[in-house]
Amino acid sequence: MPRTPEQVAADQALTDAITAVRAAYDPDVDMGVLTEYIVVSAWRTWGSDGDGVSTIMSTPMDGDVPLHRLLGLLNYSLTRYRSAITEDTDV
Repeated sequence: MPRTPEQVAADQALTDAITAVRAAYDPDVDMGVLTEYIVVSAWRTWGSDGDGVSTIMSTPMDGDVPLHRLLGLLNYSLTRYRSAITEDTDV
């Protein structure tokens, strides 16, 4: 399904933001080329009864990273985080 102009602009803004964050946090690292990403975010809303509702949103690069690649990115990231936790190091 083709993306709307708003989606294209939002995807480009997200890609630019991810690149800017990497440059800001790792200024001495050769950044190379951003090839894929998935952004995972948590959201909190409240119903009319006051009960909280949590939702998770995942946003793949340009809305079009195949599921098997997304799972690979997520699993690899989880493995690195778990390793950093057990070894008490940075990711």
